[in-house]
Amino acid sequence: MADKIRVNYPALEEMAKQCQVVQQQLQQTAALANRWGQMMQNGALQGPPGEAFALNLGVLNQKVMKLSAKFAEEANDIRQAMNDMRQADQSAGGKF
Repeated sequence: MADKIRVNYPALEEMAKQCQVVQQQLQQTAALANRWGQMMQNGALQGPPGEAFALNLGVLNQKVMKLSAKFAEEANDIRQAMNDMRQADQSAGGKF
């Protein structure tokens, strides 16, 4: 007996949308970290402590942007898997 694969397309689409929402929120967080770093360098915190804080905010910005890109990639992967399943359903249905 053949295995049956059932796909809940609305749930997958919702998952992809949630990944995009998280991606956008992470981009906003990265922009905020960048803005804080600029504020620190422009006089809010002078000297080595300010430089260290700004440097670490730059690292945070890079890591958050990398995570944001992974969420965008995940959303695209989910949508591509949905398209592949729809095509497989159509080609299988055409054989009957």
